Amino acid sequence: MRFFLLISFLLSKCSHRVFASSFVQPAVWDVNQMENNTIELNLDWLEVDPGFGGPAYETRVLGGSFPGPTILVFQNTTIKVTFNNKLTRQSEAKFSSESGRKNDISDPDTGNLHFHGGHVTSVLPGDDTTLVVGPGESYDYIIPVLEEHAPGLHWIHPHHHGSTSLHVGGGAASAFIVRDPPGFLPPQLEDAAEKVMVFQDIDMFKLQQQALRANDERFRRSMLGVIDSKVPGHSDLKNRFVTINGVYQPTLTMTSGKWQRWRMLFAGWRTSHLAFRTLDNGADCEFQLLAKDGVYLSDFPRPVGELLIPTGGRADVMVRCNSVGSTTYSAIDREVMRVVVEELEGSSMKDNDLIPWAPEVLPKYLQDLTTSKVSPGCSCDTKFSGEGDHSYVNGRSYLSGNHYLHSSYLGAVVERHLSFEKEHSYHQHVYPFQLVSDNFSSNYFQMGDWHDSYMDGDRSAAIRYRPTVLSGKIMIHCHNNIHSDRGMLAKEYVLNITNGQCQCDIFGSISGSGIVDDVGPILQPISAPNSGASRSMMTILALTGSAFAAVI
Repeated sequence: MRFFLLISFLLSKCSHRVFASSFVQPAVWDVNQMENNTIELNLDWLEVDPGFGGPAYETRVLGGSFPGPTILVFQNTTIKVTFNNKLTRQSEAKFSSESGRKNDISDPDTGNLHFHGGHVTSVLPGDDTTLVVGPGESYDYIIPVLEEHAPGLHWIHPHHHGSTSLHVGGGAASAFIVRDPPGFLPPQLEDAAEKVMVFQDIDMFKLQQQALRANDERFRRSMLGVIDSKVPGHSDLKNRFVTINGVYQPTLTMTSGKWQRWRMLFAGWRTSHLAFRTLDNGADCEFQLLAKDGVYLSDFPRPVGELLIPTGGRADVMVRCNSVGSTTYSAIDREVMRVVVEELEGSSMKDNDLIPWAPEVLPKYLQDLTTSKVSPGCSCDTKFSGEGDHSYVNGRSYLSGNHYLHSSYLGAVVERHLSFEKEHSYHQHVYPFQLVSDNFSSNYFQMGDWHDSYMDGDRSAAIRYRPTVLSGKIMIHCHNNIHSDRGMLAKEYVLNITNGQCQCDIFGSISGSGIVDDVGPILQPISAPNSGASRSMMTILALTGSAFAAVI
C-alpha cells in the first residue's frame, strides 16, 4: 500500500497533467465490407499534435492517421493488402547495404508489414518480414485469415530490419481484430460497449538518438523541435509521453455500473511493460481480464489490479465503475487517462457480476499442451542477452539469408526455455505459445495462458506450441526494437512435413524436404565474443521457383 501511495505522490508532483481532450477511437476499416476484401495501407509522413503542449511534429504513420485505422475481419477471409511505401529516400541516410551495418539502425525510409499476433502464413505473399519494400515501391500482400483462426486483437506495423524502431516508435501501427462470430460470446460480453485503445510510447529523446544513428534527418529535426520547445513538465517526463489513440491524457466518460470491454494494444518498441494501473479510484472501477494477445482465458473472469502488458502485447479487459466520480490511470509510470463516471439518467440499475465463460471449442494450434509430452529433440534453449552492438540470441547476432536458430515440423510439440540477461521481451511470429512454467510476478501471467509476447522482468519461462498447418519461417526477437534492429533477432523454421526431426542451435543453413519458400543464401555467422556455441552447417537449398523475398 505504501508503494502505491508513493507512486501516486510522485506522479502528482512530476506529471504534466492535461486531461483536456475527450477519448476518441481510431477510424474503422471493415475488410468484409470492402470490394474484394482489399485495403490499401500507405506508409507516409504526417504532421501530428497529440496535445503534449509543444509544437506539432512530423512522423511516419500507416493508413494516414496516428495511430492507423482499426482493421476488422471475420475468420475464413482472405485479405488483400496493398502496401504503398510513399516515403522518399533521404540521400544522407545510412543503409543496411553499407559495410558493417547489417545490424544497426538504418534504412529509415524502407519498410514492409508485419501482422503481429496473427496466425497467418509467413510465406510470400504473406507475412514474411524479410521482404524489402523500398521508398516509392509497393507490394500486394495476400493474408488468408483461416477458418480456424481464433477471434482476437492483434496489430499491424512495419518490420524492416534496421528501421522498425524508427517506424513503430514514431507511431506507425494499426489495430487488427479478427472478429467474434455471431453468437460466439455470451450476451454479457456481446452487449458490452467496446473501446479500442492503442497505447503508444513516444520517447522523443530515444527517437532522436536512433534517427541520428541512421542519419534520418527529417525525423530527427522533427523530434528536436518538440524537445527544444521547453514546454513546462516535459523535462520531468524526460520527453517521454504515452498516447491513447493518438491523444495525450484523454478523458473517457462512462456510465456507473455498466460493463465496458476495453481492447488494449500496447504498440510498444521499448523494454517496458505497459504497467497500466489505477491511481485515484474515486469511481470505484474494477478490472476483469478476459483475453491476452488475442486468446481468451480459460479462467475468465480473472480479477487483476495491474495490467503488465509486455511491449507488443494486448489485453481485453472488462471494466465496470461502480460509483459516480472520476478515476485516474497510469501507464509506464505516467498519468495517461481519466475516466469520468456519470449516473444513467432515469436508471440506477447495475449490471450483474460477470459469469465465468470460455470458448467451448479451441482451434488445433491452441490445444492445451501443459501436460503434453514434448516431441523428441524439440526442447531448445533461447537466450536473449546484451544490448547495443552486442545484442544476441544464443550468443549470436542476427544473420540474414539461409541461417536458422532452431527447426521443427508440423505436429511436433515444441518447447523453448526462455532466459534473459537483463530485461528483454520475447516475441514470436506465426504461432502463439503457451506458458508451461509458473514462476511469475503477478496473476497477470499464469501457467496455461497463451501469448505471442512475453516479458516478466528478467524472469525465465518455459513455453510450448504445436505447429499445425502453417510452415515456413518463424521470426523471434526482442520487442525492444532497438535491440532487434541491432541484432537480437533470429529465425526458426517449421518444415512442411510430419514425423520429422527438430534441431536446436543450428546456427547455419537448412535444406531438404519440407522447405516451402526461399530460405536465402548462406552467409557467414556473427558470433558473440568467446561464444562456445556449436555450428551445425548443412547444404543450401537450391531455389526452385518458390516465392522470393529480397532477403536482408
